[in-house]
Amino acid sequence: MMTRLRRLRAALADERGFSLPEILVGLTLSGLISVATVSTIFTANNLGRRADDRNAIASAYSIIGLVLDRDASMALGSASAKSQTSSTACTTTMDLGVQESGASIKFKTVAQGTDGPYWFQRVSGAGTKTIAKDIAACTWQTVQDASGKWMIKLDLTMTGDSGETATQTFRVVPRLW
Repeated sequence: MMTRLRRLRAALADERGFSLPEILVGLTLSGLISVATVSTIFTANNLGRRADDRNAIASAYSIIGLVLDRDASMALGSASAKSQTSSTACTTTMDLGVQESGASIKFKTVAQGTDGPYWFQRVSGAGTKTIAKDIAACTWQTVQDASGKWMIKLDLTMTGDSGETATQTFRVVPRLW
């Protein structure tokens, strides 16, 4: 028993280890390096999320542009959308008058939940198709350009998961207007 106690005392009295100030300096430096590393990682992740949002928003705008160009360019002169000359929210249906599978092609936004986000949808006799999600704001109207041509103007604002937002204006000239 005494030999164990002597060994323990000898180990504690040994001067070969680190002193308390050396240990504290080492802990402080390693803490600073850890904080810098973690901050860099979180900043890089946030930038990555924002870039992902920009990609998702840009691709959604591309699809909206393609679908709206295709359908709105075929809008009939008798379409109720032609008479909408003041800006209105996209919850007001944009009826293009073109028949597909027995019903008119329409565009509108629908709230998902009590306070959004909104989804931009294409509705026709063939069914309802969600074109884009996370619509923060949407308005549309029929306007006349300087040459006298009537067109549909759609203003959309989308929000990504990280809070990144982008606004786009679409203009489509129906052939029969």
